[in-house]
Amino acid sequence: MRLYKTNMPQMLATSRFIDDFHYFPAPGWTRYCFTILRAGRVDAAPGYMISRPHYPGQDLLYCLSGAGYISSDGRTHRVDANQLAWIANEGAHAHWPDPSRPWRLLWLRLDGPDNAACRHKQFGSDRPVVTIKRPSGVFVWFERLFDTLRGENTEIDAMLNSLVAELLLIIEDSRRGAEPSRLPTPLHNAVNAMHAAPQESWHETDLQRMSGISATHLRRLFRKHLQSTPRKWLMRERLLLAQRLLLDTDLQVTEIAERCGFCDVYHFSRDFKRASGVSPRRWRAMERGGP
Repeated sequence: MRLYKTNMPQMLATSRFIDDFHYFPAPGWTRYCFTILRAGRVDAAPGYMISRPHYPGQDLLYCLSGAGYISSDGRTHRVDANQLAWIANEGAHAHWPDPSRPWRLLWLRLDGPDNAACRHKQFGSDRPVVTIKRPSGVFVWFERLFDTLRGENTEIDAMLNSLVAELLLIIEDSRRGAEPSRLPTPLHNAVNAMHAAPQESWHETDLQRMSGISATHLRRLFRKHLQSTPRKWLMRERLLLAQRLLLDTDLQVTEIAERCGFCDVYHFSRDFKRASGVSPRRWRAMERGGP
């Protein structure tokens, strides 16, 4: 097996690739189990397009913002923010951004024993696009995927197979309109409260009151079910709120930092760039089609 990460960021048709991981599984592994061959993040340029007659595996695209289109199984489908698209790579396929609102993507290529059967199990003959009900669950999943691909774990094949299974559950639950993760009630209550008001401080006593359990027990539930901590989860929710305010309002970055609960604009800009690869001002310009 072999894993490598390309030197990023790099440019292709002026698209910006923030991360791009490749993985070669153990020989014969995909005859029995699923794996992930490639994954990453990309800010697509208006003219960026991928078109192939066929390709190994199956490409899955999760649209963070903007919009785009896929051509799969002889049909074309629009994909908007918070939607995940599954492309049938065994036949002619393509994907490209909406020129007026180029998408930002998290993406992966999976491979396994019967890719088409796996896709049909999820979508049947329906449109192979699903709106994800809880986007933060997908962000957590991709972060775990990237961490796995960065690591040196000898059990990586089994870990990737497990991650594929988790993603299939997220898709299935979103298609049914259910919560993408069946969380214990105390954890569900804490996560929902933080999601509703990420600008709040959410000290341990606040989370104990919302969840009805001790801070220690709650941290264990976060680690077990979300592979995160309350602090990291709150940071994700704050950054999601910041992106909405940057895109939908003309508020100054300083005011957005305050509204999202950051102690000052320096810490906000640092954490935002660490998560997205660009500064808040640059992200806003890119999303609004600026230079």
